[in-house]
Amino acid sequence: MDADARPDADVLVVGGGPVGLFLAGELGLAGASVLVVEKLDRNGRPDSPALRGVTTRTMRTLALRGLDRPIVEAAEQALRTLIGTAATLAPARARGSEAPGQVASTKLGNGGATKGHIAMVPLTDPAGEHSDVSLLPVPYAALREVFAERARQHGVRLTHGRGVVALESEPGGVAARLDDGRTVRARYLVGADGGRSTVRRLAGFDFPGTEPTLFAVGGEDVTLVGPERLPRGFTRTPVGALMVDVVPGQVVALEFDRPPADRHAPATARELQAALRRVSGVEVTVARVRSPFRYNDNARQAVSYRRDRILLAGDAAHVHSPFGGQGVNLGVQDAANLGWKLARVVRGTAPSRLLDTYTAERHAPAARVLRNSRAQAALLRHGPQIDAVRELIADLAEVPQAKRMLIEMLHALDVTYDHGRPAGHPLVGRFAPDLLAPDGPAVFEDGRAVLLDATPAAEHRPAVVGRPDVRWARTGFPDHPALAAVLVRPDGYVAWAGDGADARPRLAEALDDWFGRPSATS
Repeated sequence: MDADARPDADVLVVGGGPVGLFLAGELGLAGASVLVVEKLDRNGRPDSPALRGVTTRTMRTLALRGLDRPIVEAAEQALRTLIGTAATLAPARARGSEAPGQVASTKLGNGGATKGHIAMVPLTDPAGEHSDVSLLPVPYAALREVFAERARQHGVRLTHGRGVVALESEPGGVAARLDDGRTVRARYLVGADGGRSTVRRLAGFDFPGTEPTLFAVGGEDVTLVGPERLPRGFTRTPVGALMVDVVPGQVVALEFDRPPADRHAPATARELQAALRRVSGVEVTVARVRSPFRYNDNARQAVSYRRDRILLAGDAAHVHSPFGGQGVNLGVQDAANLGWKLARVVRGTAPSRLLDTYTAERHAPAARVLRNSRAQAALLRHGPQIDAVRELIADLAEVPQAKRMLIEMLHALDVTYDHGRPAGHPLVGRFAPDLLAPDGPAVFEDGRAVLLDATPAAEHRPAVVGRPDVRWARTGFPDHPALAAVLVRPDGYVAWAGDGADARPRLAEALDDWFGRPSATS
């Protein structure tokens, strides 16, 4: 960055969707100055499809910041609107009851026992064996607004109606030229600007993957004329599939190997009507549609999520079909992983090499989502061979171990981070369960790491002296009586765990690796 040019912010976030806004809130919470630039005006961002499925892992992440309550309230309102009931999905926050962010299963089909689906093969739980897992339907607009309000509370500046048209690396920073001619400078820039990311293109990120074979068009609040023979629910046909009221009021027609005439042009009611007729064979008429949309199974992923001082998050880093409801959740987890790291680097309390762990930790989970989304797209095709595979998957989904594996995959409950170090305690790299915190998720709301100490004499407390980004808390581990202490990162993942005094050198190493050496003046 030019010596005479002061940065406008520590971090410039390009993209004002849920991922960019949640990331901005994390950065602001950790003390970084943040500017968010969104190319659409305040009322111009499309909100279709209207609902996003928020997974259990994401709800537990949001609970660490006290955001589970407003998200649940938004889901309650959505359910009241959709199914006309006094829906109540209150999360349990008391320690010793449900996990952080756990909510009751929704009532949208299968008796409230649906935990997700694989290519529309439902994963049901009628016996309640997975009662701690829920897929929560939340309006996209509500996610955006909850995250925007939190970002504003932490001093984040939001600019709407401005896009980025050029990027230039400067010594110590990045300069972004906006479409109004202004230049904005920041020490780091994060592209969270969606699957057609301008930042990714301008910065030259490699983005390999597979071309789409499946093309869908749909809309919200669709009014059909002559729909008597149009089947409700999910139906596969010889040329594609229909989804009618799978989400109440939403209609989607899906076709294989038939791309739209112009994928850059907005979807229309006429396009939806033509696709419905081709797929269903019914001469149905679309009389009204709100917010028509398209999607496909294009699956791509950036080779690296970082190029010097430019990083990618969410759909800018990886794109895939929406099957399984994994997209926004994957992006929120990117933001949770990156936010605390980037904030500490720009504040100088952690070394810049900490940012190398972002791609190292988040690339593999996204690659797994791309793999399962490709599989789900293939399973939607028609034919006796695919029918047989779908029946086999439905049978496997009733085997307890297989069902658990599929549910944990869709909810990212099986994600662990391999820190590339010699094998240590089995808890390292895992998402910390609420039993590791004395006050449940509330202990993490200030965005700092937490050293949880179960020793009677607070033996590990001196380790956090001079480390303002790490707080100490006394606790006990009734389910892990051998544990002496656990270091939990701000994103809720275990950085170190020790069973006795012999583990203290590794604690010091973990603290230095993740948070830098202690300050003599703190």
